[in-house]
Amino acid sequence: MMELMQIAREGSWALFFGRFHPLLVHLPIGMLMVAFILEGLGRLKRLAFLSAAVLPVMIFGALSAIFSCIAGYLLSLSGGYEEEALALHQWLGIAVAVIAVVLCFLHRFVLLKRLRFPLSGLMIALLSAAGHYGGSLTHGDDYLTAALPGRRQQQTAAITNIGEAKVYEQLVKPILEQKCYSCHNAQKLKGGLRLDGMEHIRGGGENGPVLKDSLPEASELYKRLILPEEDDKRMPPKGKPQLTPQQVEILYWWIAQGASDSASVRELAKSPRIQLVLEAMQPSGATAAHPFVPPAEVSAVPEKDREALEAIGVKVMPVAAGSNYVMINCVNAPGFSDKDAALLLPLKEQIVWLKLTGTKIGDSALQVLAQLPQLTRLQLEHTAITDAGLPALADCKQLKYLNLVGTKISDKGMATLQQNNALRELFIYNTNVTPAGIAQLRSVLPEARIDTGGYRMPVLATDTMVYRKVRG
Repeated sequence: MMELMQIAREGSWALFFGRFHPLLVHLPIGMLMVAFILEGLGRLKRLAFLSAAVLPVMIFGALSAIFSCIAGYLLSLSGGYEEEALALHQWLGIAVAVIAVVLCFLHRFVLLKRLRFPLSGLMIALLSAAGHYGGSLTHGDDYLTAALPGRRQQQTAAITNIGEAKVYEQLVKPILEQKCYSCHNAQKLKGGLRLDGMEHIRGGGENGPVLKDSLPEASELYKRLILPEEDDKRMPPKGKPQLTPQQVEILYWWIAQGASDSASVRELAKSPRIQLVLEAMQPSGATAAHPFVPPAEVSAVPEKDREALEAIGVKVMPVAAGSNYVMINCVNAPGFSDKDAALLLPLKEQIVWLKLTGTKIGDSALQVLAQLPQLTRLQLEHTAITDAGLPALADCKQLKYLNLVGTKISDKGMATLQQNNALRELFIYNTNVTPAGIAQLRSVLPEARIDTGGYRMPVLATDTMVYRKVRG
C-alpha cells in the first residue's frame, strides 16, 4: 500500500493514463445507450432504416468501453478505494464491454437478430449499475439521498440549547459529512483515511494519525484546512466546497479540547472566539451580547483592503454570521512585519480580534495597533515586542484580552498596562515579569485574570511504564 502512495505522489505513466478514466467512461455510456435506442426504434417498420446505424455506433461504443476499462484498472492501482465496491464496479464495466463486443458480432448473423435487443437491454442494465457504483466510489454511497430536501433539513436543524449540544455529534460530524465524507468514506479512502466515525478518525490514514494530543497545530485534520488554496495538500482541495471560518474554528476548538466523542459544549472550556461562534448557531434572538464584540454596527470591510491582506496570507474573517466586525489571523503569514501593519489601518473600525502570534512585528507595529479603536482581543505571543512598545496600547481603550507569552516584557512594561482599565485577561508566562510586577498590576486591575503558567498535569500510569525488548 505504501508503494501505491509513493506512485500517487511521484506520478507514473500508468497513473497518468488511468486518470483519463472519468473522461473516457462517458463515451461508452452515451454511445451504447444510443445504440440501444436505435435498436429498439429499428424494430418498427416505419423506422427500420435506423437499424443500419446500430452497428457503427455499437462498434464505437464497444471500443470506448474497452479503453475505459483499461484506464479504470490503471486508476484503481493508485489505491484509496473500498475493495468490494471497486471490484463490483470493475466487473460490471467489463461485462458491459464484453456484451458490447458480442453484439457487434451478432450483427453478422441474421438468424440471431432476435437476440440483439434483449441483450442490449441487459447491457444497459449492467451499464446503469456500473455507473451507480462508480458514482458511489467517487462521491460516497449517499451522494443522491444526501441532497433530498427532508434529509438536508433534518441534518441542519437549529440547535435550541447550544450548551447541551454534543460537540462531535451535533457540531463536528455535520461539518465532516458536508465537506469531507465524499473523499474519506468506506467506498473512497483517499490517503487511506476515513472520517465517517470516531474510530476511523482516531485510526488515522496511511501517513499516520490525524489527531495529536489536543494540539490542533500539530494535527493533520486541522493543518490541511488552513493551507493556501494552491497547496496540493490542502483539504478540501481547490474546486471543492470549502469550510467556512466558523467551521474551521469549531474543528480547532474540538481538537484543542481533546477531540471527545461524547462531551457536550457545556463541559468544555471555551475561548471568547469559539463562544461567539457557538452563540451564532442558536436560533435568532437567542444570542446575548458578547463582551468581546462592540454592540454598535459598522460598515463592511472594503473588498480591496481585504484582498491586500489576504494577498500576503493574512486571514480576514467575520466574528459571526451577519456581523461586519472581523478577526485578523496571521497564522499563514509568519513574515508579517512592522511595514505590513499599515495594511490594518483601512480596517481599523472593523477589527476587534487580532492574532499576530509568531510574526516578525516589533515595537513600532504597536504604534499602528494603537489606532484600532475597536480592538478587544490581541495576541502578541512569541514576537519581538519589548517594554518600549507597550505604552502605545494605552490608547486601546476597549482591550480586554492580551497575550504576551514568550516575549521580552518585564515589570516596566507591566506598569504601563495599568492604564488599560478594560483589561480582563492577560497571559504573561515565559516572560521577565516578576511576582512583584504581577502584584502591582493586580492591585490596580483587581478584576483582570493574570495567567502566569506553571500548570501541573496529572501523572498517568503510562508515564512511568517501562518497555523492554523480549529476547527470543
